[in-house]
Amino acid sequence: MAPKKVKPYIGNQKTDANDAVGIAVASTQLGMTFCQVKDLSQQNIQAIQISRKWFDRATTSLGNHIRALCFEYGATIALGKKSLRESITHFISPESDDFPIPVKQLLMVLWQQYQTTETHYQAITLQLKEWVNQSEPCKRLMELEGVSHIGAAGLVSCLGDGKNFKNGRHASVYVGVTPKQHSSGGKVVMVGIDKHGGDKLLRSILYQGALAVISRLPSEPKTYKQQWLIALVKRVGIKRACVALMNKTVRTAWALLNYGTEYKIQAV
Repeated sequence: MAPKKVKPYIGNQKTDANDAVGIAVASTQLGMTFCQVKDLSQQNIQAIQISRKWFDRATTSLGNHIRALCFEYGATIALGKKSLRESITHFISPESDDFPIPVKQLLMVLWQQYQTTETHYQAITLQLKEWVNQSEPCKRLMELEGVSHIGAAGLVSCLGDGKNFKNGRHASVYVGVTPKQHSSGGKVVMVGIDKHGGDKLLRSILYQGALAVISRLPSEPKTYKQQWLIALVKRVGIKRACVALMNKTVRTAWALLNYGTEYKIQAV
């Protein structure tokens, strides 16, 4: 169970005994939702994904630190890895006198660490892609619009074989791509998706894939999904259309995993 589901049933101070009582009481409540237990293969791919994301953030953080350090000495580095690489290579060269000797030595250490971290990130990304290329469910999922190696691995890690979910809607709710409800007095009000719930990493990957698909829609649709997306963008805008495509992608992925079928594009 999610900790926020158990917290209302812990009335006393935070102790192990009170936590155990709260868990026991919460588990007997009507409508209580439970987290899906991952198998070993799902846990393995999740570990690779989380580690890859950590190395990505570490590389970005270290790059920003190097830029800030150079900016304190009046040297501005443009955004992008290429600009950072060219600038630092020039700054730490023996003929450069832009920085004092101690700072140049520090930049050399930071740059070596940056290159090492980026190398590890690329190695883990390659490991993830090799695993996806050998996985039969991932190959079928990559036939979906906006789903590539990273998205397919995330869907398999989150949904497994699909047997733990009753239907596609339950799977999409678990990922967090369905609208929240804030209803009162018999009036149903639907608001945006819950950005703090579900699988945040998978949701961000699917959103980027959906945005790539929508930004490349042809003027003349060739499939029914393209026809639906073009009409949807005109009616609700690009961002809401991306969320709708994410929802449809998760539901379709659940069906492919649960029934072991292949994705077929319906031409107009």
